[in-house]
Amino acid sequence: MKSMCFFQKRLCKILNLSKKVMGGGEQHNSLLLDTNPLLDSVESNLIAKSTNNKQSLESNLSLALTNSPNLLIKGNNLLALHSLKSKYAKQVKLIYIDPPYNTGNDSFNYNDRFNHSTWLTFMKNRLEVAKEFLKDDGVIFVQCDDNEQAYLKVLMDEIFGRENFVGDFIRKTKSTTNDAKTGINIQHENCLCFAKDKSKICLLGGQKDLSKYKNPDNDPNGAWISDNPSAKSGNIETGYFAVENPYTGKIDYPPDGRFWIFSKNTMQKHIDEGRICFKKEHREDERGFIYKRYLKDLKTTLKTFDTLEFANNEYMNQVATKEAIPLGFVENFKYPKPESLLKRIIEVSTNSNDLIMDFFAGSGTTLAVAHKMHRRYIGIEQMDYIESITKERLKKVIDGEQGGISKAVKWSGGGSFIYAELMPLNALYKEKIENSKDEKELEKIYQDLESKAFLDYRVDLEDVIKDKDFKDLDLENKKEVLKLILDSNMDYLPYEEIKDMTYQVSQEVIALNEKFYGDKQC
Repeated sequence: MKSMCFFQKRLCKILNLSKKVMGGGEQHNSLLLDTNPLLDSVESNLIAKSTNNKQSLESNLSLALTNSPNLLIKGNNLLALHSLKSKYAKQVKLIYIDPPYNTGNDSFNYNDRFNHSTWLTFMKNRLEVAKEFLKDDGVIFVQCDDNEQAYLKVLMDEIFGRENFVGDFIRKTKSTTNDAKTGINIQHENCLCFAKDKSKICLLGGQKDLSKYKNPDNDPNGAWISDNPSAKSGNIETGYFAVENPYTGKIDYPPDGRFWIFSKNTMQKHIDEGRICFKKEHREDERGFIYKRYLKDLKTTLKTFDTLEFANNEYMNQVATKEAIPLGFVENFKYPKPESLLKRIIEVSTNSNDLIMDFFAGSGTTLAVAHKMHRRYIGIEQMDYIESITKERLKKVIDGEQGGISKAVKWSGGGSFIYAELMPLNALYKEKIENSKDEKELEKIYQDLESKAFLDYRVDLEDVIKDKDFKDLDLENKKEVLKLILDSNMDYLPYEEIKDMTYQVSQEVIALNEKFYGDKQC
């Protein structure tokens, strides 16, 4: 590529730019929240719609920023995570992310054509800092498919510890077939779950169906169901014997290949307690006794979380697509996740008011479900659709939209969230460069780059612009060179620069950021 070769030449071949990690370097300073979008969103979500007074608006925003608000943040997720770390470390109960799958055909507008090693580095950088947000009893779920599942598992073993691997949950994606040349019809994807500390979690959630437990004979032990008294495992000496019905003379043995789950001595105890009841009438082909399983003997009335739970049609892509149609983003997200999937994960992993994080927020499914289930949340998304899709979806949730899980959780609306953008610095210039339509527009940007942007310290911009090799490049390659010269660590303005007059940050923005960060120069 001409632009890459030129830039390497100007650096005397010191820098191999092709190895730069996608998403930029790690900027560990806190970042400014751009208050203009913050105020725009707060006006409709935090205060009464009849309030138009700006002072009242700022007062409400200032108060909200100190009270652990629901957050939707636009910006590079790696930088945003480092920005939020000092404020939210060890506070998040659940992280769910649906990152690019590295397939080259992802429905999201991320760069989904990373090479393998770059994708792993991309994920490693984000998972390492994500771990710091989890509470000791917190868990993380990462959606993926077979393209990177095995490698992602090894990576997460390294970051979270193999001993903290919880499970690999399989989701059925479709029921239709295709005409793949291999003859294999792939109908599933994976969701890897790790705990911060596996010894401190219990993923039980949702009530078991107890409707079959009845007490027709007024058993003093309470409600019961008729259960199978045999099992595949057992001992032929203690678990294989005849059970005779004293009323009808019917003799029962365990079915072929099975054994009674009780011994002769235990059987008599069960008869005396009423757990085994002999039938006075029965068909010839049915067992002559009932073995009762009492409701009171259940260790818990909560459901277990099965790794094949999502392998039924309720969680397929087409369900999520139907949910997306009335929300108006089906064309932008061809394979969103159904709200029922997030409901179940949130149900087993968290309680009301727990904090949930999704730093690949996408269309906002995680955040919408968290909101409906009365959980707090932090969502991060870098793509422009965050304003037209993600933010608007959350506004509809607040207004009481009735799609997805709304009826199941009896959602009727309410709540609030704050929308913010990381204040762009180099990211703004990168966007201007990318949007330049001709050489004249590009030349107008040079002066701003020299005076206001942060450049790679090894590059002299003036020398680059004057260089014959640069002048000979076409427009697109010149754009690439200029974007590579910009220091990715400074894509957004660091909080520590908040009072630098060069950036003309308003007193209003300064005050709100100090309120949010607790006036800590991180």
